[in-house]
Order: sequence, then structure tokens, then C-alpha cells
Amino acid sequence: MSALRKLIVALKISSAIALGLLSGVHFNFSTNTIQTLLNLPSASQAQRAFTTSIGLLRSTVRPLELLTTVALFGAYALSPKSGRHPYLLLAGAPVVVSIAVEKMKLAGVEMGVQRARTAKEGEVEVNGEVVRGGIEAWRQWALVRGGIVGLGFVLNVVGLYGDRFTS
Repeated sequence: MSALRKLIVALKISSAIALGLLSGVHFNFSTNTIQTLLNLPSASQAQRAFTTSIGLLRSTVRPLELLTTVALFGAYALSPKSGRHPYLLLAGAPVVVSIAVEKMKLAGVEMGVQRARTAKEGEVEVNGEVVRGGIEAWRQWALVRGGIVGLGFVLNVVGLYGDRFTS
């Protein structure tokens, strides 16, 4: 087995692992972490915890997204013409789509939660209804995003399984 072929196999397998981790992180955050934030006793605590959690989520997810897209598109580019399977592109596309969902939908919801303030007799309070509604809306879109990434994971696993028969 040549060094290039070993590299391509390593890229395919590492992308499958990264996609699996990525979909797991999205589903776990969307279900467990967000539910915990909604159960906090005050809106200001939920707002601060949400902002902090989103930052931590991004610091975990960004490297996995980068690894996945570089590995899948790199494996496609490095493969010989007979080994350029479209599943490599199809499995990488959901990651790009999920990033677009984040930019178009989730970013706006986050800003709404972070700016949910109400002026009341000279002091500023956090509007609890707006925070709760925003966090719940964020959860719904994050589940959609996790589903999109999960689709990429399934496509990758099926493609890897199909590679067994073409190699």
C-alpha cells in the first residue's frame, strides 16, 4: 500500500470520527445543556450561562468542522480518478450547510438572548420571557443543525462501507 493511499484512508477514517463527534456534541448540547440552562432560577443566570456555553460549544465544534471538511475534500482531491467517490463531497456538504444555518438563523437568536434587557425604574433587568423563548428557539435550530451533521455522518459511514467493495 502506497503512502498516498494510506493518507487517503486516514483522511476518510478521521473524517468519520470527527463527524460522529460533531453530531454527538450538537445533539448533547441541544438536549441536555440547553435543558439545564432553562431550569436555572433566574433569567440573568440563564443568559450568562447561555452566552458562556455558546462560546465553549464553538471552541469545541470549530476544530471538528475544520478537520471534517479538510479531510473529506482532501481525500477527494488526493484520490485517483477511479477512487473519487461522490460520497466524500456529499458527506462534507452537510457540515458546510450546518455552518450556514448557524450564520443565518442561530446567530440572530443568540443576539436576541444576549440583548434581552428591560428598563425598569432606573435599573436594567433581563427579560425572562425573551431569554427563555430565545433559548428554546436556539435549541430547535441547533437540533436541525445536529440532524444535518448527523446526515453527513451517515453518508460517510455508508460510503466507507461501500469503499470496501471498490478497493
